[in-house]
Amino acid sequence: MKTILIILALCVLAIPGFSQEEKVYTKKELRKIAKEERKAQREAEEAAMRELTEIMLSNHRFVLEADYVGDNKGARIPVNSTINFIAVDSNKAVLQLGTTYGMGYNGVGGITVDGNVTKYELKVIEGKKSKSYNLLIIVMTSLGTYDISFMLNDRGYGDATVRGNTMGQLRYSGNLVPLDISRVYKGTSIY
Repeated sequence: MKTILIILALCVLAIPGFSQEEKVYTKKELRKIAKEERKAQREAEEAAMRELTEIMLSNHRFVLEADYVGDNKGARIPVNSTINFIAVDSNKAVLQLGTTYGMGYNGVGGITVDGNVTKYELKVIEGKKSKSYNLLIIVMTSLGTYDISFMLNDRGYGDATVRGNTMGQLRYSGNLVPLDISRVYKGTSIY
């Protein structure tokens, strides 16, 4: 019995010797670890956005929420992305231009046009490190036919140039967003 107590006491005293010590990092090492974690997180987010952009374009379901709208002379003005957008849903499309200063034809200070997509032509341009997309869609509406040319990077940011029946053109610049989670507000359409 005495032997068992001695062995038990030696085991209890020996256990702390086998435990691992927690490493203490310097501030420099902590900054380096945090930087590596941020870089890994950013790369994961970019990879997810690349995949999402490809899915949206191949399924023909997306919204280009415009942060800027410009003309063919190069003028560019910041706009509200919830009321300035181009939406594509399979064979339907919506073009909307609005402002927060007045009512307009559509109730949001501008114009909203619905139409049918008659042509959808997607070209993928492979680069050394990334892809880009050129998309041409033709939309037939009650106001006429519109050619819309999208130039997008692989993370879904880019421009859409809208050309109608007249000589002018309108350029939307913004992000591609899935149709299901888009935060745009559609005004009353012109029929």
